[in-house]
Amino acid sequence: MNDQNRIKLVISPDGTIELDAPAESFDAAVEKTRELVTSLEIKAGQKSHSPTTEVGAEPAAHSAPLDQSGSQKSTKSSRAKSGKQSSSSRAGRIGSFEEIRGLLTEEQEIQLRNFFDEKKPTEQQHEVLAAMYKGEELLGRKGFQYNEIYTLMWLAGVKDLPKALDQVLRTMMAEQLITKEEAGFVVKFVGRQFIDTKLPTLKD
Repeated sequence: MNDQNRIKLVISPDGTIELDAPAESFDAAVEKTRELVTSLEIKAGQKSHSPTTEVGAEPAAHSAPLDQSGSQKSTKSSRAKSGKQSSSSRAGRIGSFEEIRGLLTEEQEIQLRNFFDEKKPTEQQHEVLAAMYKGEELLGRKGFQYNEIYTLMWLAGVKDLPKALDQVLRTMMAEQLITKEEAGFVVKFVGRQFIDTKLPTLKD
């Protein structure tokens, strides 16, 4: 082929187009170039609109499982709810209290009630202390657990049992009225002295 009849088209990386063609074929070469450029633009546009996965997006396979209604379940919140324990149901709280049947005989219950009628404890700490004090005497032992203290107070006729007995006992330990030993909570000398000398509380 004669070099003079050859059409040369150069497209640079920066998008510049160079066209080299004989004068008699120049118009046809320009038209062909326009068609070529249009075709390239269409292909580039189709490629840019193809579906892509967004960076950081989680695959659908890792979505939360669906329940029977088709709604997604939150496994994280389900675990949080199942692992959560109500504070009112833990040891030392009224929600966990279970009466210890047969802790006292009928005669011992009468003695315990009479003791409360005599001492007339009104504050919650004093009611706990009086129940433990008399309970040690009636049962002939020291050291009581939460349910035993609750039961002694209930048998003594206390209407409003402590909602948080564990907190009441911690306060009493801080005031040196009781102590915690291996057998349970025990009345200390200061607590005994208080029951013997301070109750019933004298009113002016």
